[in-house]
Amino acid sequence: MEVTAAVIVLRQLTVAVILVPIDATYPEPGARLIAEAQRVFPTLPIMLVSPRVGGFSRSYAHFDVAGLIDQIDTSRIAWRQYAVVAPAEPPLPF
Repeated sequence: MEVTAAVIVLRQLTVAVILVPIDATYPEPGARLIAEAQRVFPTLPIMLVSPRVGGFSRSYAHFDVAGLIDQIDTSRIAWRQYAVVAPAEPPLPF
């Protein structure tokens, strides 16, 4: 699996931003996508953003993005493709 992402700095905070369709910014798919992206960016906070449509963009993260989201312009970010590597062994049952 590949993700379209970038590492950006927002107000002195380095964040991994993942570009996703608008329907992936809800809690159920968003939490799963963040867990997968943590394999690529294990030490960074991760934010999912959708492309801006009509001046409106949705986002999802495990932290408060209210003060940061207005500084993200998805059309100005240099996006890259990152491969998400599957875990080497299955997760423990507990």
